[in-house]
Amino acid sequence: MTRIFHVADTHIGYSAYRRIDEATGLNLREVDTYAAFKQFVDYAVAEKPDVIIHAGDLFDSVRPTNRAISFVLGQLIRLSEAGIPFVVISGNHETPRLKETGSVFSLFEHIPNVHVVYRNKYELVEIGDGDRNLRIHAIPHCDDIAGEKRKMQMLLNDGSDSTGGFNIGVLHVGVYGAGKQTFLMDEFNEQLITIHDLTNFDYIALGHYHKYTRVRDDVYYAGSTERFSFNEVTEDKGFLEVRLSEDGGREVVFHELRTREMVDLEPVACGALDEHEIKRTITDRIQECNPEDKVVRLKVLDIPVHVYHSLDFDELKRLTRSAVHFEIKYEFLRDSELLAAERPSFRSLHTEFEHFMEKYAVDVHLDKKRLDELGLRYMQEWERESEE
Repeated sequence: MTRIFHVADTHIGYSAYRRIDEATGLNLREVDTYAAFKQFVDYAVAEKPDVIIHAGDLFDSVRPTNRAISFVLGQLIRLSEAGIPFVVISGNHETPRLKETGSVFSLFEHIPNVHVVYRNKYELVEIGDGDRNLRIHAIPHCDDIAGEKRKMQMLLNDGSDSTGGFNIGVLHVGVYGAGKQTFLMDEFNEQLITIHDLTNFDYIALGHYHKYTRVRDDVYYAGSTERFSFNEVTEDKGFLEVRLSEDGGREVVFHELRTREMVDLEPVACGALDEHEIKRTITDRIQECNPEDKVVRLKVLDIPVHVYHSLDFDELKRLTRSAVHFEIKYEFLRDSELLAAERPSFRSLHTEFEHFMEKYAVDVHLDKKRLDELGLRYMQEWERESEE
């Protein structure tokens, strides 16, 4: 039995909001990314898998801070000293747009048992030997993802490496071609591939999509190790343990990590409420969720402007003070006349012209009916020419 730990999208160095960790003086959400990754490393050191595969976005940016680099270095040394191979590819967040910028991954190349794949091309990493040999076909975020994918598949399909062991693919991409869903994060520089031609793998470890997802029997996203937006509120965060046996068996187990709670509260719909009820409902929502140490959002829908201006913002700030972040998002009720002005309705050009001719006072000597007919004929001729 071969055991692989598949992790991705740790985004070390990410920071958000203003809350500071009292113990370290650092942004609290940055500390959360450190804590999640350390949990994972603690578990790995205790369990000693045959290999750890990190499927991209180890860091949150191309130029992480010295403290983020120092933290990762410390964790990789722990894994190295435990004799656990660690294979990581660069993702879109940490891949520089200009090659001359350099890569943070070059700092880790000297660490024993650490294999970094970031040079804009497909690489084969081999670990172990005999039946326990792992051939890890790794494609980092790169300029020609389709071309590098073809190189990888050609090597795999020619049968030259079929002498026992397992073939593992690792990419940091969005994918389509597995059912109706396309797995994307809607980011500017993300890459998208079809998985139809990814065959003959024992397992494919994907990164980039932040939700733990089975894409195909042999293809999984591990998801991220922390929540980075309110779109991820309902998602469990963790990593995958993949167990491969020589008889072709495959078992994939999700391990959840302890992460900071993120809550998207039931919106306050103001339409059927009076001013007193709106204020009371907002207060009740806040108190019922017990916001201490949480990241929380509350939407207040269709609130009249005069009610918004009468809210006790000092009291709301007091009630939400214990949260790491408490976001109240107000959507205002618009005046009906303003809505009508903002959303004018247009009739057909012919109808608008006829309406204009009825209202417009033309010279008494002009044949208004004939002018109307000529105008409509010219419009019809213009439409025919446009179609041609």
